[in-house]
Order: sequence, then C-alpha cells, then structure tokens
Amino acid sequence: MFGIISSRLGWLVAAAFIVVGVPLFMRMPLWCDVTLYAIAARTVATGGVHYRDVFDTNPPGFVWLLCAVRGVFGTSSEALRFADLAVVALVTTGLLWWVRKSGASRAGVAWTAAAIAAFYLFSHEFNHVQRDTWMMLPAGVALVLRLRRAQDPTPRPPPLDGEGEKEARLFSLSPSRGGGRGVGSAFAEGLLWGFGCWIKPHLFFIAVAAWLATRRRFSWRDHVAVFAGGVVEGVGGVAWLVATGAWPHFVEIWRTWNADYFATVMRELPFRCVMQLQYFPPYSVCAVLAVPLAVANLRNRSEEPEAFRRRALAAVYLAWLFTALLLQRPFHYVHVPETLLMLAVFAANRWAVPFAIVMLSLFASAVFALTGHSFAHIPPHPAFDANRTRWWATCFQGDPPREARTGVAMYAQSFSGIDPAELGPVADFLRTQNVRDGELIAWHDSPHALYLDLGIQPRFRFMHVSTAAGLGKWQEEQVLSELQAALPLARFVVSDMHRITAKYGELNDLDATGLPKVLPAWQRSEFPFDQPVVFRSPSGRYLVHRVVKPVTTARIPKELDQQELK
Repeated sequence: MFGIISSRLGWLVAAAFIVVGVPLFMRMPLWCDVTLYAIAARTVATGGVHYRDVFDTNPPGFVWLLCAVRGVFGTSSEALRFADLAVVALVTTGLLWWVRKSGASRAGVAWTAAAIAAFYLFSHEFNHVQRDTWMMLPAGVALVLRLRRAQDPTPRPPPLDGEGEKEARLFSLSPSRGGGRGVGSAFAEGLLWGFGCWIKPHLFFIAVAAWLATRRRFSWRDHVAVFAGGVVEGVGGVAWLVATGAWPHFVEIWRTWNADYFATVMRELPFRCVMQLQYFPPYSVCAVLAVPLAVANLRNRSEEPEAFRRRALAAVYLAWLFTALLLQRPFHYVHVPETLLMLAVFAANRWAVPFAIVMLSLFASAVFALTGHSFAHIPPHPAFDANRTRWWATCFQGDPPREARTGVAMYAQSFSGIDPAELGPVADFLRTQNVRDGELIAWHDSPHALYLDLGIQPRFRFMHVSTAAGLGKWQEEQVLSELQAALPLARFVVSDMHRITAKYGELNDLDATGLPKVLPAWQRSEFPFDQPVVFRSPSGRYLVHRVVKPVTTARIPKELDQQELK
C-alpha cells in the first residue's frame, strides 16, 4: 500500500513540476549557442556552405537536426524549445523503461520522473537545446536495440535439476549468438552511434563502454554489423560535407582552429575537478554516491536480466561522467546527460536518492519562504521563484511581450545570454534603418541573434566572436582579417557591454563621446568602440555603432573589467 501511495504521489509531483515548468520553459530566450546553430541551419537550408558561411568548431550533426526542426516545426524559438522538450521527454521515457527493467520499483520510477522534471525544466537556458542532451536520443535508441538483441527469443527447456527456477530467470536475457533480432538491428545500432558522433564525437567513448559491458552476449557477426553501421554513417557524413562544398572548410577547422583544444581541456582539468560536484545543486554532489554504486554494478558478474541491465546502465553512466570530466570544457550543459543517468542508476538499484533530492529541494524552498534563509548546497527550487512564476499566465499569450521573456529567463544577464527586453529595441532601430544582408556585424557573443530577428544574412561568419578570437594569436588575427574583408559593406555593428564589464548599473553614465565611463581606456581605440554610437538599448547593454572608418585593431578583453591589454 505504501508503495502505491508513494508512486501516485511521485507522479503527482512530477505533473506539478511539468505544469509549472513547461510554460516558463517554452518562453525562455535561447542561449547564444542555439542561435548560432539556428543561423547555421538557416544558411544550410537556403543553399549556404557550412563552416565557410557560418563558423563552427564542431561536426555538422546538430545542424542537420536543426534543419529538420525548421522543416517540421518552423523557425521560432518555441519550435526549437518544443523539439528540445520532445527530445528530453523521449530520453526520459527510455531511461524510465530501462530502470523499470533493471529492478526499479513503481515508486522509484515515479520519483525519478519527478526528479528529472524538477531538474531540467528549471535549469537555466545555458542547458537547453544543446548537443550533449540531444545526442542522448540516438545513443538511447542504440542502447535499446542492443539490450533487446541481448534477449534470446527462443527460450531453452528448463533444466531438470533443482536450479530450474533460477535458470528460468536467465532465459529472458540469454546470449544472442548471431540469431535473435538479427544483424539488421545491429547495423541500425551502428548507424545511430555513428550519427550521434556527428553530433559530438565524444559519444564514441560511451559507445565503446556500452560495447565492453555487453560484448560477451553477442556473436562476431553482431559486432561486425554494429561496426559496419558506424562506418556507413561516417562515410555518409563525409559525403554530405563533400557534396555541399563544406569539406575543405571542415578540414581547415579541425587542422587549425581546433588545434589547441586538447591542450585547453587539460589546462582546465583542475578547475573542472573542483566544479564537478557543483554544477547542479543538490543533484551534482550525489555523484559521490552514484559512482561507487555504479562501480559495484559493474563488478557484479551475475547474468540475471536485472543485473545485466544495471551493469550496462552503470557502464554508460560512468563513461559519460568521465568523458565529460576529462575531455570536455567546464560548461554546465555538458553535465546534463550524466545527471539524468545518475538518477537512473539510483532508481535501478532501488536507492531513494531521486525522492530525497526532490524532498530536500521542497524543504529548502519552504525554509526560505518562512525564514529567508537558504542552504549552501540545497538552494530553494526555482519553481517557487515569484519573480519568474508571475509571468506564468502571460506565457500562454500568442506572442508574449519581451519583458515576459526576459522575466522568465534565468541567465539573460550573462554576456552569452540574450535579453529580449534589451535586444528587441536594437532590432526595432535597425529596422528603421532598413538594414539588409551583410550590412550588420554582430560583435562579441550574443548580439548575433539579431540576424534571426531581422531575417538577414551575415557577411561576417563569426557568431561567437569572443570565442573564435580567444582560441589563439593566429585565430585572433584571422578574425581581424575577415572582419576587415566584411567591413566595406557593413553599415552598423552591435556591441555588448556585458562582455566588457560587470558594472551593469553604470552603463548609462556616459562621457562626452557617448561611451560608458566604465569602458576601459584601452578599449576605446579598439573596434567597435572606435566607431560612433548611434543607438543604445534601455539599460545601455547593447550599443549600435555606425561604421565610418577602417579597422586596424579589434581586440576583445579576456576577462571582465580588464583595465590593461594582456
């Protein structure tokens, strides 16, 4: 009886988080990574050449997916967020199926669903519509195919000795030796892993971990079919690059622009180790429990169906965690998949950690509401943030005001975040200037969303200008060279003062030239601040400069409020 009550309560809590969270989620502004890929998808869909026309340091798989989203759902931010919600819902459904098959109770499944709803819908926009979460979908389908093939559809007669009951439990998950669901399923699995690697090549290590954890259940024919599917998908991706003219530019990216990636990752490793348990409080810290639990699952060599599925889940979780920790940059969205998998590991082992996480978040919210005090590692849940939820009803309007979109944002003030209430007036001004293709240069990181809002194509291929220029000295010089080539046609450039300073309240305190006094002296002779300001957003965050003279230097600070050139 208690289990039934707990299960129903878990689903009720999950539903409550969904009801509160989905409308807010759908109206949040997109992160600048998403707008970059949206521009890239638009460019490819209209006949442009990826990498040549829009700079990107990653494989093209995510662009392919966004091209599909454009064709099916449309081009709005809501279309992208709906697709993201669908991906997360499918991934969650797959994980819940997996944990139930691995021994989770009904209540464990329900509270895992609640913990996922409480987590993803209320994470900040940095984590949404990102490659790491989307590549979980092909990976998940590949794993489902693999787990189902591991089940022999032809049970053997039960043994005659006293072990009959124990052996009978093994028949439902006995080794597939070339029969079962056939090499077609194995080939499809390889295609899915290959496609996922075109989204992000780090998925290769997860695929290897899944193979190692389950390889003894399959014949050599199965292994060859999986490998062949991956090779075919790889060749298909290369064929697309060649056919669209993107191949030489793709090679250039990987030979030159990405040359220092591994060195950067190794340099950041100590910081990532410090951050590992802090990305998503109170979820991330639970890895100290999940990792030894997953290791124990790996060490359990039982061939019983539930133990086998837990072992496969543990292998995927650990591979995802350590790939993120050791081989990726210290970005929050990188750790979303491992967090979902961690919750699944707990549920599969009947550990009530997902329930505890939700309860602790609700308790911290109640304490904060009653006393105003918060706990260091258990913050109040965002579902109870009145400054956001007051916009909940407005989210149902056909086209909510810009202020509502900014109001539901969680990270809009970051220089990589987009503030619709600030960037919208800039777009309105540029419309009055009848700006056309190639006449606008969006500088720094987030202003390039204007290309989508205005429906114009950039001539300058860099969207994350700070990121590209910050990759190295040669890269900085290349950005300057391409800027100089694009400038003759340009009429306006938009800068973002949040990329320069954290002193947001002083942005409208201007000097005689019309520039904010907080702008460091050395930046005043750098592009675009050497061009006259003709418009500023209400808070002074975004500045519109008219291009009136050639550019000789366009260095961007490496840190906020940097007073001297480094």
